[in-house]
Amino acid sequence: MHKLLKITILAIAILLIEGCATHTNFVRKYNSWVGQNISHLIDQIGYPDNTYTLPNKHKVYVYDRSRVYSLPSMPVMGYGYYGEYGMFGYGNDVIQEKCKLFIETDKKGTIVNWRARGNHCVSE
Repeated sequence: MHKLLKITILAIAILLIEGCATHTNFVRKYNSWVGQNISHLIDQIGYPDNTYTLPNKHKVYVYDRSRVYSLPSMPVMGYGYYGEYGMFGYGNDVIQEKCKLFIETDKKGTIVNWRARGNHCVSE
């Protein structure tokens, strides 16, 4: 029972921390970069994972972030041998978070547009 309490407290703490990271803040953050030079963004968040040039000579910088982790899940309950009711054990929930960020710049390196795809495009 003590172990279950620790797991519950850990899960609540993770949810509270994740609650601070929102998609709204993510949108606000990258909207504020439009009109600025890409070199300043690279200084802040690091080098992109990939780049490519569009037919109109604009350049796109791609940031691809993903994270996979597992959390202990609740005990699996059910009927055992001879109709006995009991716990079969604990399992793990595997969670995959992804965000792919596309930053478009003009010929001068000024950020003109951005887009994001994924299930975890959030920012503090």
